[in-house]
Amino acid sequence: MALFPVLWGWVLLAAVSTDAAMSLVEQKPRWVLVSRGQAETLRCILKDSQYPRMSWYQQDLRGQLQVLASLRSTGDEEVINLPGANYRATRVSESELSLHVANVTQGRTLFCTCSKDTVRHPNWENE
Repeated sequence: MALFPVLWGWVLLAAVSTDAAMSLVEQKPRWVLVSRGQAETLRCILKDSQYPRMSWYQQDLRGQLQVLASLRSTGDEEVINLPGANYRATRVSESELSLHVANVTQGRTLFCTCSKDTVRHPNWENE
């Protein structure tokens, strides 16, 4: 199914998640239709504290996936300005990550994820 990003001046932001009962995170709202130039705040709720690092990703209409922010500690904040949208990710609490999206001009899909930590590089010096 193809998504059409602009419908008479509206831009579709899709916050996609799998079955809520099996997911480690819950995204709110799940689907958002934003008028061009307007802003929206998305929330991601962590359901399993074993995976404390939370991240937002975007996928553009060409299918390109890009990490927007990966935050672990309450109060952490990151501002990301990209063509087609501006973002502000905030770790609101141990169990919530928000993403404020503004100046949207292109459709995109947004994903929230969680993990135990960032990828660690092997210690090559000990080999």
